[in-house]
Amino acid sequence: MVIHSKWRFMSKLLLAAQVCIPIFFALAFLSHYIGYASTNNDLMVLKVNGPIQPSTADYLERMIAQAESNESTGILIELNTPGGMLDTTRKIVASFLDSDVPIITYVSPSGARAGSAGTFLVAASHIAVMAPTTNIGAASPVLSDGSDLNKTLASKATQDTAALMRSIAETRGRNVKALEATVLSAKAYSAEEALESHIIDYMAKDRDQLLAILDGKTVVTKSGSTTISTSSMNLYEGKRNWKEKFLDAVGDPNITFILLTIGSIALTIEFVNPGILVGGFVGLLATALAFVGMGQLPVNWFATVLILAALILFVIETQGAGIGLFAIGGTICFGLGGFLLYGGFGDNSFHANIFSLSMWLLGSVILVLSGLVLFLILALRDSIARGSPSNYSTLIGSEGIVKGTLNPNGTVWVGSEMWSATSLSNLKIDSGRSVVISSYDGVQLIVSEKSEEL
Repeated sequence: MVIHSKWRFMSKLLLAAQVCIPIFFALAFLSHYIGYASTNNDLMVLKVNGPIQPSTADYLERMIAQAESNESTGILIELNTPGGMLDTTRKIVASFLDSDVPIITYVSPSGARAGSAGTFLVAASHIAVMAPTTNIGAASPVLSDGSDLNKTLASKATQDTAALMRSIAETRGRNVKALEATVLSAKAYSAEEALESHIIDYMAKDRDQLLAILDGKTVVTKSGSTTISTSSMNLYEGKRNWKEKFLDAVGDPNITFILLTIGSIALTIEFVNPGILVGGFVGLLATALAFVGMGQLPVNWFATVLILAALILFVIETQGAGIGLFAIGGTICFGLGGFLLYGGFGDNSFHANIFSLSMWLLGSVILVLSGLVLFLILALRDSIARGSPSNYSTLIGSEGIVKGTLNPNGTVWVGSEMWSATSLSNLKIDSGRSVVISSYDGVQLIVSEKSEEL
């Protein structure tokens, strides 16, 4: 029977963490100093295309600080978003209201939208513009899986969110009732309706027309009034740095779940059969990336507990000759955890189904996971059957390689399997040395160096 060294497994994971984590934080620190040179005659162009999540706030705040430092003419944000997270939206709104440079949001191209959270960003801008055939609104808070809040929670969350919208509208001189209706009644407006209702300031079919409209306009910011002159203006794009791109990538709900699945499988295999560093390293890395991605998403942490419980059940199943009940329970826990992973119980989202897991992906993962667990269980039980005490005598005289230093206990590789072993006469045998199996004690092999006399 194969016995596993849990301490060796944990030490290898800690070693991998000591290598990976400092590198990640060092690169993240350096990324804050990567920027673009500009002059005060420039207009910074930013693109926000997708859900509003923490990496979006990091990107916008960094670019606003850079524009202020360079005394740029302003910031043009080309926006197309279905919505996003409430806390992140509040953070971005605060940075817009506190900006020393004019913030211009442009909902574009045609067909784009400033849904839910995007409505707040447009309203908080100094100048709000929309392209034809775009829409804005439907800013009522919902659960992150798209379902409605319960009555009491809905009332509190809606009133709080409506108060935020009123304060923004009053600060920017926009139509308070029309914007408040996007929260209280989930009302949405076309570009034409938004212009007529004084939710936005202008309509422009493209960027050139927008720049023509902006020329000569005076904007009042926190630091005073400024006049925009676009006749000799240079446009440059403020791009996301590597950290923000990385967070955008791992912050995709499906990517995060795939990473969590890979990490879970790899760690389970390494725990069941320790000694191969690659499995532990891949498992640790994938799991770490998954948790980084979860930091960008409205995660239901109860679902994470279910997934961790599934791993424990898988390991328990492989440690005994059960009938598969633990494996079945683990698969159910993993599937349920995946289903609930982005269905948080808080009011931290603005729009339905932005942060949701593909049911096709979840079903595929459950099928693959079930197959892998079944294969692992059958393989392990076959190994147990072949390694029963009645067959141990056939191993005597066989040669093996030390994988975990015997001092006097450790692991040896015999044939195609990892075994726990102890050295003859309690002598230390270094990793990589050849050994000969002399006897066995219960389920543990007793070995000696090949050069020793048996």
